[in-house]
Amino acid sequence: MKKTKLQLKDKPIKPIKKLGNFTINPRKISSIVFVLFLILVAWYFSREIRFLTAAPNLDVDIEDMIVREESFNVLGRTDSSAHLVVNDKEILVEKNGNFETQINLVAGVNLIKIKAKNRFGKTNEIIKRIIYEK
Repeated sequence: MKKTKLQLKDKPIKPIKKLGNFTINPRKISSIVFVLFLILVAWYFSREIRFLTAAPNLDVDIEDMIVREESFNVLGRTDSSAHLVVNDKEILVEKNGNFETQINLVAGVNLIKIKAKNRFGKTNEIIKRIIYEK
């Protein structure tokens, strides 16, 4: 039996479609797909790095105000994985990130310090002033 050698010869890549001076061929299509893949990977890693280096979100539903009641409810939202402290008291954060606590006020100006800390030590702090008038 006679053996035949397969020889690969460089053949020019035939264009799929020609648009003026620009031609679309398999090499250009694969290059475009590869560049799009690299952009997607870069976007993913930049998002993950931003997540690791950013402080947790912290939104509080109160403003600086004057109240006439001795107790005051603090409502807000943070990241569900954040460690939350309100006036040096640890507060439980729900799975959806909501939190609520009640604070007893003293006559005059009361500072409410709300601090959220993520597992990487990044913190976000909000300070509100509530004036209690009897």
